Amino acid sequence: MTTRNFIYNTASFLILVLIGFSACKKNPSTHVSGGLSSNRDTIILNEKYGSDPKQVCDIYLPAGRNPNTPCILVIHGGAWKAGQKEDFNPYINMIRSKWQNVAIINMNYRLASNANNIHHDQIMEDIDATIGHIALNSLKYQISQKIGIVGASAGGHLAMIYAYKYNRLQMIKCVGDIFGPSYLNDWAWYDSNNILLGGYVGNVLAEYVGKPWDTAAYKGASPYWNISAQSQPTIIFHGNLDPIVPVYQSQQLHAKLTSLGVPNQYHEYQAFHGFDQAQSIDVINKLVAFFQAKLQ
Repeated sequence: MTTRNFIYNTASFLILVLIGFSACKKNPSTHVSGGLSSNRDTIILNEKYGSDPKQVCDIYLPAGRNPNTPCILVIHGGAWKAGQKEDFNPYINMIRSKWQNVAIINMNYRLASNANNIHHDQIMEDIDATIGHIALNSLKYQISQKIGIVGASAGGHLAMIYAYKYNRLQMIKCVGDIFGPSYLNDWAWYDSNNILLGGYVGNVLAEYVGKPWDTAAYKGASPYWNISAQSQPTIIFHGNLDPIVPVYQSQQLHAKLTSLGVPNQYHEYQAFHGFDQAQSIDVINKLVAFFQAKLQ
């Protein structure tokens, strides 16, 4: 691949999947394709897990499923304040192609907003409510309550912090982190400007956490500082040219997981904040193999 094509593909993926500042599509009403028979491949679009318009998820149920069918919960990126579940559809299609007997839940969540008073706690509530919905309906959907959680960028951070710190129903068994920030109390990162994030990084983090720099609050919302020897096995992917989330955060996350004896893998690519097609295929292949070993 030429440098020009690499940059083009990476930039396109970044714009589409992670930053998500383009106009969001209006969600259609709930639609079920294929019926709920376990003999059929079934897609349920915009299933409500709460009363807010953002509290919806898409549910992919494979044919031949049963109460042992594992599940993956997917969380989109977008700097915590943008993006939508549809941004992750290309990865979902690859996962379904590679692992045909897994259920996938692709969730929206209320986006961080000072105006709407939506911050870290409210987004954690949304992930918790989605998992509660899976637990409550696992018999109807004919799937297990074993969940692997994965996200990209801000979604990777959300996947990790929920698994390591919350996980109220103890259903999260493994974590996939695709270039997510692992500690928010990184002053050098906080106190910097990034044109791809629209300006001062501290403003983005403050809107998510709910307050400007506060060491205790930022550590409390950081996966790195909530790891223990009992944390879920984790697979990490990061580009070594990432201009948005410093690659050293994932390197240090990997080191801490290893030091505590938590099973983990770390995969680094020559990439920016996004992967080209070949790299994305490799990510999905490795993610699926890791999750299969932990969820089967």
